[in-house]
Amino acid sequence: MPEYLNLLNKVLSLGTIFLQVVILLLAVNLIFFRNTKNKILSFFKKYTFHFGFLAGLGAVVLSLIYSEIIGFPACDLCWVQRIFLYPQLILFGLGLYKKDKSIVDYSLAFAILGSIVSIYHIYIESGGPSSLGCATIKPENANEISCAIRYVFEFGYITIPLMCLTLSVFIITILLNYKFKLKV
Repeated sequence: MPEYLNLLNKVLSLGTIFLQVVILLLAVNLIFFRNTKNKILSFFKKYTFHFGFLAGLGAVVLSLIYSEIIGFPACDLCWVQRIFLYPQLILFGLGLYKKDKSIVDYSLAFAILGSIVSIYHIYIESGGPSSLGCATIKPENANEISCAIRYVFEFGYITIPLMCLTLSVFIITILLNYKFKLKV
């Protein structure tokens, strides 16, 4: 294992916790303080596409660092999660470059589907049974990658699928805020 891996895991785990706090802050504001003068909601609406682009870029770069540089093999569920996260970079990039805001619904769909896969992956990783071949602790086929292996486990609960779930929920939250702020 590379020497920087422990530091990378800690920094990403702290970033995940920070993002969870931001999600909570946005959710509380969206539920209880929805008005046109809410500065937090206005700020996130103004920079929705910037935050979404950075989230997508982070997902692509960091997943590739974990799999290609550090050498953590991606299981089947990890690949499916990537299928729903990688297009976010392109969608938000187009939203920023072309000033095209029609990507919101497409991005929201990808984020919701990615969240569902992440929740299922967390369930498998936590010991839940599954009929998927990748979900077993000891795969019968040596070429199979187990979805139940935790390559990252920081602060007693942060794993790679939880990082993916947090990122997807963050994207969902900022897009819902964007859609709400367009209506008022």
